[in-house]
Amino acid sequence: MYEDPILRRIVDLMNQYGPKKLRGRWSIGDSLAIPKGLLPHAFVAYDAENISDIAAGELRVNAIVTISVVVDMTREINTPTDRSDAHEQVVEFISAKDTNSYQLKPDSILGALRAHQDLDLARNVYIEVGSETTIEYGVGLEKRGPGIVTAEGVITFQITHDQVKPA
Repeated sequence: MYEDPILRRIVDLMNQYGPKKLRGRWSIGDSLAIPKGLLPHAFVAYDAENISDIAAGELRVNAIVTISVVVDMTREINTPTDRSDAHEQVVEFISAKDTNSYQLKPDSILGALRAHQDLDLARNVYIEVGSETTIEYGVGLEKRGPGIVTAEGVITFQITHDQVKPA
């Protein structure tokens, strides 16, 4: 079965440098059905790809990649609280900040992505510095399966891969 090498590289990067509580909990492709016992979990997938000629014999692939972070929040339903621990855990995984400087922590997903923008320098694969990275947060009401309520965050960013045209 085919496994995309660029998405695999992102998973490997996150397992090495990303949030410790998510290490070993990454999948390629976004699965809607996931057993509650596998949460928290993260998925990396392509959203779109654009291919253009940049020179004679060369292509540039700009790929829009999404990382979805999913945390169980079922225990918070019908519990009065002034904050959502599950939402805070999603924020911590994605964009944890130092409490003194407010700088991204290097082991957050965004910290790891920004620190390793040269995803594969030898093969001209880069996390695009000039593009905007967006994060959307929300709640999944049984989106991942019956009786499962999740806090979720979706990160969208661009990968650039310059390559020789296939012969």
